[in-house]
Amino acid sequence: MLVLLGVTFAVLLGVSQAGTALLGVLGWLVALAAHLPVLGSAGRLHAARRRDTILAVSSGITDEVVRLALVVVAVSGFPSALWAGFGWALAQLVFISATDLTRFGWPIGRQAAEQLKAQGGFLSTHPAHRAVRGITSISFHLGATLLLTAGPWWVLATAASHAVVNMGFARWARKRLVPVELFGAVVSVVLLLAGLFASSPG
Repeated sequence: MLVLLGVTFAVLLGVSQAGTALLGVLGWLVALAAHLPVLGSAGRLHAARRRDTILAVSSGITDEVVRLALVVVAVSGFPSALWAGFGWALAQLVFISATDLTRFGWPIGRQAAEQLKAQGGFLSTHPAHRAVRGITSISFHLGATLLLTAGPWWVLATAASHAVVNMGFARWARKRLVPVELFGAVVSVVLLLAGLFASSPG
C-alpha cells in the first residue's frame, strides 16, 4: 500500500521534492523521542484511565507540535506537504509493524510501551484491521501535514483530532475495536479532505 502510494506520488507530483519524505521520517522519529519522558513517567501510574488520558493527549499534542515545526522549517507547497506526510506515515507504520513494543525496557516501561502500541491502533492481528488502520494513518498524516501547510493555526485542529483518536484507541479499542476504528477513519478522512481543500494549488 505504501509502495503503491509512493509510486503514485512520483508519477503525479514528480520526484523533485521526494526527499521531503525523509524529513517526514525524521519528524516522526523526533516526535517519538519527545514522547519518551511522558511514556516513562505515565507508565508507572496505577490508575489506568488517568494513564491512558495522559499518554493519548500528550502524544497527540507532541506529534502535532513537531509536525508544525517540520512544516515551518522544511515544507513549502502542496507536493512537498504530501511527500512529508507520506514520510511521517511510512515511519509510523513500519515501526509499529516491525517492532514488538512489549519488549521495550527502560526508559519506556512495559505498560507505557503497550499504550504506545495501542495508540498505533494495531490491537488486532487480523489483516482487515491492519489494512483499515494503515489507510487511516496515511489519511491522517497526509491531512494533518496539508492543513499545517495551509496555516500554522490549524495545529489546534490537528492536535485535538490526534489526541481524540489516540484516546479512542488507548482506552476503548480493546472492547470496541470496530467502532473506534470507524471513528478514527472518519476523523482521518475529514482531516484529509480539509487539508486537500485548504492547501491544494488553485
